[in-house]
Amino acid sequence: MLPLQPTDTTPFGVLANLAGLLTAVGLGALVLVQRLPPPPPAPAAGFAAPDLAPCVMDRDGYWRGRISGAGTLDLDWRGTALACAGDARPGGRGLRLYFAGHPAAAPERLLLILGIAAGIDDLAGHEYPVSVTLIDEASNLFFHDPGGRCFAQVNTVVPLSDQPRSWRIDGELYCAGALAAVGGAPSVSIGDTAWSGRLTLADE
Repeated sequence: MLPLQPTDTTPFGVLANLAGLLTAVGLGALVLVQRLPPPPPAPAAGFAAPDLAPCVMDRDGYWRGRISGAGTLDLDWRGTALACAGDARPGGRGLRLYFAGHPAAAPERLLLILGIAAGIDDLAGHEYPVSVTLIDEASNLFFHDPGGRCFAQVNTVVPLSDQPRSWRIDGELYCAGALAAVGGAPSVSIGDTAWSGRLTLADE
């Protein structure tokens, strides 16, 4: 057992003890008010995408590009081999486009989501930073970049006659960095990609 230290009861000693107590309290308060880092994105479990129909329109939709990580995966999905959809992001924060396919005829899908902070009337002919999410259903891995590394060039926006408030949107995607993974898995990189998908907005 450590020997007990005698307590200094002189006025100077009392002031010194009080000063030490106030310093400890102040340091503790500084630790408590430090801003914690934001939590990582939610894992793929529990994620619900909208219904994805085959990407068949007046001209078939497509996703052509390369994904690199532990290996390299070349994707060339088109028409019935690609499922796609699009809707508005919550809170009026722009639009989302969804693309899904089965690499090498695997039973599980790869799901890719682009989030664009722009309205339908502002898309055509412009480049925007985008958030990109990749979900590998085979391994339940989830990769995400919230924006700042990836950009989309929207080339054309064409109204679709078979469904009200629906458009075919064609564009290109390029990323200047990798998408981080949740759960310690290696990151992945998305190479320059050309895509064409469908967007449908609810009635105003």
